[in-house]
Amino acid sequence: MLFYGVTAPFRPPTPTRLQAKGWARVGKPGAHLLRRGAWYPVVRVSSSHIVVLDVNRRNVPVDRRFLEIRYHPPERWSIVRCEPREIQRVGRLFPLTYAVCPTCRHRQAFGADVKELSCERCKKTAALAWDELS
Repeated sequence: MLFYGVTAPFRPPTPTRLQAKGWARVGKPGAHLLRRGAWYPVVRVSSSHIVVLDVNRRNVPVDRRFLEIRYHPPERWSIVRCEPREIQRVGRLFPLTYAVCPTCRHRQAFGADVKELSCERCKKTAALAWDELS
């Protein structure tokens, strides 16, 4: 019960987005429309082998067998090697090997023997994950 002149206790605002339960990326091409090498926040993991990912603020269910899941956000650029037929299917010109920014998921070409890369879009600099080729 509140009395005149007495304010209610402070309640922090409800966050508009839930904290990610982890991060996931697809490994091999499959029955999904996600980009290889891009990390997506995990919204929910169900008992039926379905993981719900936040893809551009939309919940997208994906079969867990296609995913690599981690608890921490990515810190390094993912390196993706494409088959020429995949590039033809997408209908765009990409190099056969490209990197995916850990911050904004931008795809970017890079030179040989590069250890760090700055993103053309978000300007963040990070190391390349040579030990985790997609």
